[in-house]
Amino acid sequence: MSAISPRAAREKNFWYSVLYTLVLGLLLNFVVEALSRHSALATFAYLYHQPLAFLYNTLVLACFLSLALPFRRRRFVRVLIAVIWLVLAIINCVMRFMRITPLGCYDFVIFVRNFSIASIYITVWQMVLIALGAVAVVAGMMIVFRHAPRAVPQRKWALLFILLLWGMTALCTIPYAEYNHNYADPSKAYKRSGFPYSLLRSAVDRGVSRPEKYDKAAIAGILDEVPDVPPAPVPQRPNFIFLQLESFLAADNFLSVQCSEDPTPTFTALRDTCTSGFLHVPMIGGGTANVEFEVVTGMNLSDFGTGEYPYSTVLTDATCESFAYDLRDLGYAAHAIHSNTATFYRRHQVFPRLGFDTFTSLEYMQDYSVNPLGWCRDTCLTVPILDALQAEDAPDVIFTVSVQGHGMYDTDAPDIPYAITSAGLEEDPSLKNAFEYYVNQLRETDGFLRELIAALEAYPEPVVLVIYGDHLPALDFEEEQFKSGSLLTTEYVIWTNDSSLAPERRDLASYQLSSYVFSRFGISNGLLMRFHQQYAGSDNYLSALHDLEYDMLYGDKYLYDGVSPHAPTQMRMGIRPIAVEEALFDGRAMIVTGENFTRASTVYINDRALDTVYVNPTTLVGLTG
Repeated sequence: MSAISPRAAREKNFWYSVLYTLVLGLLLNFVVEALSRHSALATFAYLYHQPLAFLYNTLVLACFLSLALPFRRRRFVRVLIAVIWLVLAIINCVMRFMRITPLGCYDFVIFVRNFSIASIYITVWQMVLIALGAVAVVAGMMIVFRHAPRAVPQRKWALLFILLLWGMTALCTIPYAEYNHNYADPSKAYKRSGFPYSLLRSAVDRGVSRPEKYDKAAIAGILDEVPDVPPAPVPQRPNFIFLQLESFLAADNFLSVQCSEDPTPTFTALRDTCTSGFLHVPMIGGGTANVEFEVVTGMNLSDFGTGEYPYSTVLTDATCESFAYDLRDLGYAAHAIHSNTATFYRRHQVFPRLGFDTFTSLEYMQDYSVNPLGWCRDTCLTVPILDALQAEDAPDVIFTVSVQGHGMYDTDAPDIPYAITSAGLEEDPSLKNAFEYYVNQLRETDGFLRELIAALEAYPEPVVLVIYGDHLPALDFEEEQFKSGSLLTTEYVIWTNDSSLAPERRDLASYQLSSYVFSRFGISNGLLMRFHQQYAGSDNYLSALHDLEYDMLYGDKYLYDGVSPHAPTQMRMGIRPIAVEEALFDGRAMIVTGENFTRASTVYINDRALDTVYVNPTTLVGLTG
């Protein structure tokens, strides 16, 4: 028997490594999908029903694993790549438990910018376990690096194989992307298309794609179909309040659960007597900013990139047509109110680019309390809303975003029984506890609605209040368990204090909501507002909307003769001006008196921030010791 030459042995070992890469890609894909679907059985079903999708995602992972082949320590590099994908899959697994919507690349950006909310989702002990896990992974990788055998790399063959594998996968990506283009429902899309492909798609898919036929004539053709309509003459224009309630949905929409009492009697009564309907929204369990983007602008988020948050992309340096800009021509002042920090989703930078004149964030609210999870209770919004109504002689349009119903919900049984209990979830105690926590938060939010409506009923000017939920709560229910049959549907109600609006039942998408509301009062300002009011129902409605969005934000702005008419506003933070009347130093502390101080107010001496005690709206104490 002739001996195998060292060169032949190396080549044989290399091709074994190639085969190992492909097999590892298959196994890694199975584990990643099992984590994504929270079930190995569901992954077997995915493999059976969609074998081509499973094979394609296996190729994607094999492409990454193949990058280890040119290295001497290819086993270490291969393990490192596999660990990175496993960590991403674990993060996705956890996020789907917390908010249903799967992981996208923009989530990392949002998490870094809003790291302060991590404590609401993760306990101290969980943070410790995560830190210990990270240390264990690093230590394990060091051990692998130290003990992994070194191979003699066949770089020529390795690079050739990498080129062929990546090229073949790239060729498959084109038809695969065309077949899997619909990400309107992210949860379904990830299950259909696979986690590796979907996550990578979210990294590169950004903005509104250029229409196949895009020129001035094409845009003009759409405009010809939506002629300008003068606003209807009215004796007094109403004030408009859009109230976006976090995770709000009347409990009778949950078909498999019965509550001991209706947690939302105010909303239920409004739904039965006012204009109302289902509202199709783009998010599930999270992504509030994307729902408000659709409502404020009239743009369809489905036309943007996979998992994209326009607040974090295009609106960082561009303005966008919105109802705040549209109503300015009618003399309206535009106010934004949000019971969280101003920097959350970068609203303090985005709202001026949407045309708002003022923004009252949590830092500018004087009296508020928080719920057991640390989210501000909705009742704190009544005073800022009334302040905004009274701030200007002009009519007002007020956009308000609440947070009380935010997850993640407490899955432990409470020490004191909830006021409202449920039946139908006894087989899943954790879900039952989370649901009961949620509906009791709904009960408090409904009390806020009752309080707000009582104040607005007595307001001397006409007021239109639009109430809607931004998305479903992050609870583990299937779509067939909801009255609407969809995980992307909430509800809306339109109430007025002068009974001037005839009730109407109509289901809408969130990007149609504001245009519909204004149409009921004879207002048709703004291109997109007019477009929705006049073009909805046309055969090419959604494709024409896509073309207008592209032209407005990314194209040549043919709609505006090449120059956007919208400039960022000089937005003022807060409605009530903060003023200092006197500052006295008693040797130990600086006592400052004035007006409209809040808990976020800070006393400074020579540019040095002092530990500040908020006494009341007129007094602050800055400690110098």
